[in-house]
Amino acid sequence: MKEKKKAGKILCLVLAAAVAAGTLSVSAFAADEKEMQITLRIEGIKENLFYNTAVVPYSTESLTVQDALMYFDEQSDDITITGVENGWITAVNNDVQGTFGGWDGWLYRVNGIEPNDAVSGYNLSDGDSIVLYYGDPYGAGMQYPTVDRSKISEGVLTFTSEDTVYDSNYDPTTVVNPVADMTVTWSYDGGTVDYITDDNGSVKIDDKYITEGSHGVAAEKVSDEGMPLILRLEPDYSVEITASDLSESSSSVPESGEPSDKPESEVPSASQGSKPDNVESTSEANSRNDGKAVATGDSEKAIFAAAFFTSVIFAAALVLGKKKNEE
Repeated sequence: MKEKKKAGKILCLVLAAAVAAGTLSVSAFAADEKEMQITLRIEGIKENLFYNTAVVPYSTESLTVQDALMYFDEQSDDITITGVENGWITAVNNDVQGTFGGWDGWLYRVNGIEPNDAVSGYNLSDGDSIVLYYGDPYGAGMQYPTVDRSKISEGVLTFTSEDTVYDSNYDPTTVVNPVADMTVTWSYDGGTVDYITDDNGSVKIDDKYITEGSHGVAAEKVSDEGMPLILRLEPDYSVEITASDLSESSSSVPESGEPSDKPESEVPSASQGSKPDNVESTSEANSRNDGKAVATGDSEKAIFAAAFFTSVIFAAALVLGKKKNEE
C-alpha cells in the first residue's frame, strides 16, 4: 500500500515537472520570436507587381530588407524574387535585370530614401515601407514624383522630384526638379482621362472632372524602348476633393499640360499604376487582419508542446508499469 502511495507521488511530481518545463520551453520559444509590420511595394518594368502589408516574424537580432523580401516571397504566390537569398536581386517574376542592355536592374528604397547598403545590410524598423523597383538611375535616369495638390481648387496638380546630381568631383547634391513630359491619369466617376505634364511639371484637370470625392491618380513615363523613367505612385494613391475646394476661386491658373489623344477608359490599366485584382492594398490588408498577420511560428509551437507532453505522459506510464510489476 505504501509503495502504491509512493508511486502515485512520483507520478504527480513527474507530471508537475512536465507541465512547468513545457510552459517554460514554449514561453522561451515565443520570447525568441519577434515581429515587425512591414509594407512592400514592387514596381516592375510595365506595371505594379505587388503591394501589401504584413507582420513579418524574425528570431535574429535584427530584421533586414533581405529577410523581409524572402518572407514576402515565401508567403505570396504572386511574386518570385530571384537572387534575394544571395543578396543580389536579378529578377522579379519575368522582369530580368539588363533587359535594356545597360545598367538597368532592381533597386530599393525604404521610406522614400535609397540606402547605400545591400539588401542584406540594411536593418528595418517596425512600420517601415520598402519599394523594390526596376530602373536605371545612373544611366537613362530616374525621377521620384511627389504631388503638390495645393492648387487643386484650380484643377492644378504639380509633380516634382528630388534628384541627385554630381559635380566634376563626383560630389552629390540634391535638387528639386519638375517632372515634365509625364503621363498623368486622373480617375473620375465614369472613367479616366490622361494629361501630359508641362515644363513646370503641372497639369490642369478640366473643370468637369473636378468633383467632390476621391479621385485616383496614376503617373507613367518611359523611354522610347519602354524602360521606366519614374517611380510610379502607389496603386491606391488618390486626391480628395472637398466642398471647400470646389467653392474656392480659380482666378489664377498656370499654363497646363494638355489632355492626350488617348481614349478614356473605364478602368485604369495596371501599367498606369492601378491595383491588380490579386493584390491587396495596405488599407485592405489592415482592415482584413486588423494590422496583423498570423505568424508561421504559432503552428510550430503547438506541435512542439503536443510532442513534449505526449513523451512525458508515456514516461510516467512506464514508471507505473514498472512499480506494478515489482509488486
